[in-house]
Amino acid sequence: MDVVTENISSIQLALGVKALLNLSVIGLNWQVMHKSFMGYFCISLAFLDLVQIVNTSIIYWFTNFAILGIHITIYHIYLLLQISTLTYSILHWPVFIIAGLDYYWTFPFSKPLSLTRKAVYVASLALVWISAVMYVFFISDYDSEDSSSPMEHHSFFKYKVIKSQCASLSLVVLAVITCVVIYCRSGFLSLFKSFRGESYTEESSSFFFYNLDLDEGYLKKPILTYIAVCFIGTWFPFVCLQSVIMVFRIDVLPYLELNVPWLCFLNSFLIGAVYWHLNQDIAGLKHCEIPDGFCNWIFSPNPDCIKKALPDATSVTVAIIITP
Repeated sequence: MDVVTENISSIQLALGVKALLNLSVIGLNWQVMHKSFMGYFCISLAFLDLVQIVNTSIIYWFTNFAILGIHITIYHIYLLLQISTLTYSILHWPVFIIAGLDYYWTFPFSKPLSLTRKAVYVASLALVWISAVMYVFFISDYDSEDSSSPMEHHSFFKYKVIKSQCASLSLVVLAVITCVVIYCRSGFLSLFKSFRGESYTEESSSFFFYNLDLDEGYLKKPILTYIAVCFIGTWFPFVCLQSVIMVFRIDVLPYLELNVPWLCFLNSFLIGAVYWHLNQDIAGLKHCEIPDGFCNWIFSPNPDCIKKALPDATSVTVAIIITP
């Protein structure tokens, strides 16, 4: 029983830290969390994690009690974690794809969020969670009767880590980032050579000056360089963390892998990908309209605006400003 108690204490600590981290990120970025499907999903995930830590704490502290004739014991904590582990492990790709489609259809985010779109987000959110839970109970190999002891539950977690979608999605994202860096290496070198940092009152900004070839690749490559610098400059520590996890094959439990910071990272990646693919002029778009609380996607001046304002020019030096 001491081993069980120690394991549950560690699980509660991990869940508590995760819930606190989720709520902190949502609180700091609340102004953008209610403007996209990804934001709605982050809020729902934080709420469910909070409910889970409350439930496990109640079961742990009261140990043995009955609800509606059901005898609740300390081993039900492992049962709840089994369900959340399987549910969270299959949601990475569905959420990533749905959020990407959402941004593709709503870009460049200039229209206010209508009541219809809010209803669609809520309905999509409910469908995703219900489908995931139904998959766990009716399609997957989950069987609550197979695990009657805490040691079997603990082995279950180690086995299910392999089947989490987080590793495959992280590998794809890191591969894309690597390919972009290689493809835009000349632009990266020019930008880093021109780096200059400035401080204004309480905020600091990073300036990158770029000699933009207006005839280069129909502006796709310069815009991709812009996007890559903004994304990597903002998420560089997180990219390094994901790289370390992938290289050294560090096992992270699925119910910890699906967290709000990870979803915000994917959110920035999707916005950058959609922005580059559609290659639209968003020079007049306000930063507060973009559903991303981390990356500053407003480039001043925008390459498309330069092309329109200076149709006869072949190149011009522009600045990329990154603010934390």
